[in-house]
Parts: sequence; C-alpha cells; structure tokens
Amino acid sequence: MTVQREEEPSASENTASSMPEPQAVTDEVDDVFGPAMASSVDGPSRALARRREFSGWHHPVKQVVRTKQWYSLTKQLVDSWDERMRVLRYLTLPGPDLFDVRTLADACAPKSVQIEMLGFDSSAGQDDSFAEVSDAMRAQAEASLRQSGRVTNNSTILRDRLEDIAVPQSHARQRLAERAAFDVINIDACNHLGYLKEGRTQSLFDALRHLLIHQQRATRPWLLFITTRVAPELLGGPGAALKSAVSQNLALPEGTFAAELAALVNEEESSLHARLDALWSTQGEHFLRLFTVGLGKFLLQHFVTNPGQALPADVRLCSSYAYRVFGAHADMLALAFRVVPGPPVIHPPATTGPSKSWALEPERARKVAKRAGRLLDIDSALEQRVDWRREAISGSKALLRAANYDIAAWTEWVRQHKQRPMEIDVFPAET
Repeated sequence: MTVQREEEPSASENTASSMPEPQAVTDEVDDVFGPAMASSVDGPSRALARRREFSGWHHPVKQVVRTKQWYSLTKQLVDSWDERMRVLRYLTLPGPDLFDVRTLADACAPKSVQIEMLGFDSSAGQDDSFAEVSDAMRAQAEASLRQSGRVTNNSTILRDRLEDIAVPQSHARQRLAERAAFDVINIDACNHLGYLKEGRTQSLFDALRHLLIHQQRATRPWLLFITTRVAPELLGGPGAALKSAVSQNLALPEGTFAAELAALVNEEESSLHARLDALWSTQGEHFLRLFTVGLGKFLLQHFVTNPGQALPADVRLCSSYAYRVFGAHADMLALAFRVVPGPPVIHPPATTGPSKSWALEPERARKVAKRAGRLLDIDSALEQRVDWRREAISGSKALLRAANYDIAAWTEWVRQHKQRPMEIDVFPAET
C-alpha cells in the first residue's frame, strides 16, 4: 500500500461499510503519527505549582487529532508556500494550555513561519479561582510563544465567544472584520454545532456561516478543522441545513453523488432517498458518515454555488476521525477540510439555467462522499496498536510537561478515565 497525502485521496480508495480496522491500515498508521512530535517551546516557570486538573483534551486520543489533522495538514500547507510567506493567519478557540497553537507552531517552525493568532475564549478574565489559574496558565503559554518568536505581536485572544461574530455590531464581529482571510480555522468545540448557551440566540453553526462569508476573500488554499459532538438528538438548527445539502443532489442522474452516498451508508441507490430519515435518526457509523458528507456538502454549497462567491472554491475532505465522549458509541467527530479557491467566474447578464459552478458541485460532492468512507475510529486504534499508543502518549507528555502538568497525576487520570481508561506504557526510551 502506498502512503497517500491526506488532501489528495487516491483514486483507489474504497468505501467499505465499516470503519477501517487499525491492522488494515498499517501505512496510514505510520502516516498518522510519523516521528514523535516534541514541543520546542521554553520550559514552564516554576512560579506555578504543577497542575493536576485534567480535561478531555489531555487524553492521548486528542493527540491523534493534533498530530494528524492539525500538525500534518498545516505542515503540508506551509510547505507548499512561497519562501516569502512568513506568517500563518490562524483563528482558534484556545484553551488555557494553547496546545493547538503549540502544535501549529511546531508545524511552522521548519519554514520559519510565525503564527498570527486570533483567539476566542470567553472564560478568560472570569472572576473565580479556576479562571484565575487558567488565566495564569494562558498568559504563561502565550508569553513563552511570543518570546520564542513563534507567534506575532499582532496575535490576540479575545474575551468573547466565537458565536458573537454572528451578532451584528458586536465587538467580536468588529475585531474579526479587521483581519484578512485566515489560512487555518480551528473550531475545536466541546459541544455540538447547534448548542445554544442559556440566554443566547446564536450557535457555533451561526458563527461558522459568518466565517465562511469572511473567507470568501481568500485567494489561496486554507484549512478548516471542526471537532464537534454529533448525535441525532443534537442536530438542532444545523440539521436542516445539512439534510438539505445532502438531499439536493439525489435527483441527479444515477452513478454520480447518489451512487457514492448509497455505497457509503450500505444502501441501494434506488431506496436511498426513502431511507435517509432513518439514517439521520440512528446513532452509529452510517450517521457519522452522513453527517460528514452533510457538512462537506454545506461547505460546497457556499463556496461553489453561492452567487456571492467570486472565486468558486473546491472543498476537499482531508480526513475524518471519530471517538467516544459519552456512551458506548463514537459521538465526537474531528473533520479536516481543505478549501481551494479557483479562478474568477464571470456570468454574462443574459445567462440562464444552471451555471458552470453548479455543474462542478455534484462531482466535488461525490469525492467528499468517497473520502468519508475512510472514517477512522481512534479509540479502536489506540486499543489495538502499540505504535499508535506510543506516539500519542509521547506527544501528550511533551505538551503536558511544557505546560507544567504533573505527569504522574496525569498517568493515573488516564488509567481511571471513564470512557477510555488506558495504561500509560513505559517504553524502553523512557526507562
């Protein structure tokens, strides 16, 4: 098997009805992790005691997402740039550790590219003891990145929710408008896209819609990372948009998007339309794949068929991973899309009927559906493959040490984790 670059799916990819077993993707496993990624940021200040409180993003399962999607794809993006390009514009929802920024900084370091960060973190500055500790950790991590020259002086973390950019005249929207198009957008959500915080009317999905409008000015390829909880009961407002995006191409001639989607969810093409409601309502692998295609189709609708899009863009699904947060079934998706703006399309005033952009969309959607067949279960891989665990654990430890966490306490926390308890193996290099 030949190792494939993530953003360029091989023509020989299959769409088997089950997630690939880890032992069946040996070459892809190597591609996922590669050499262990160690953080090169300065060590933490000893003025703060070692931290012993851990959250979901501290589990090794999250390191797979960081390494494969965030690190690997960002490095490929930066490696493709002209040598004169020295700044990567990055929108993020950073936690107090800034693990995502550290990860992207490692990807940018070989090309001496700095990160210009715009972060949204409404927990910053809150008046309670936990927030005070988080603020101290965030300030320390940010100072370390600045002092090492890995982020620009123009980088900032706003005390706003990302959802605020969907509110006209809001501070968050005004600050966003000051920025150029981003090279990487990372919506790393703890909840689902349709979640509405009490007292609010805007969701992350509303924020995503506004970000897509902001990104219409992009003239070079950029990456969109979305990590979100997914379940039939959590579809909420976004559900209608995703379902509509999937359904719109099913009436096209056989052998196109509908055929690929039917193979993806193990259904007959002739009965697919009648089965869609049941597929959208049942948690499981087929639902995860359908959600992935729905989001990809939603993005294609915006960037290919949107009349206001001057540069119709191709949307490519680079990779999709699933893991458990609640219950026995995977309910968290980590998706990576590469958006590639094309040349300007000028429609003559007298033009009637479907545009050239509309004609491009079904074929691009078919490729998204085909790529969704490579959805991987990270939990299964970590359980079955020693090399997966080795790289995920070593990468996690490097980030935790740099952020002044107690590794012994973390080891015990992972061992007793409710969803995916794991023994932190002692490997020869660590003894």
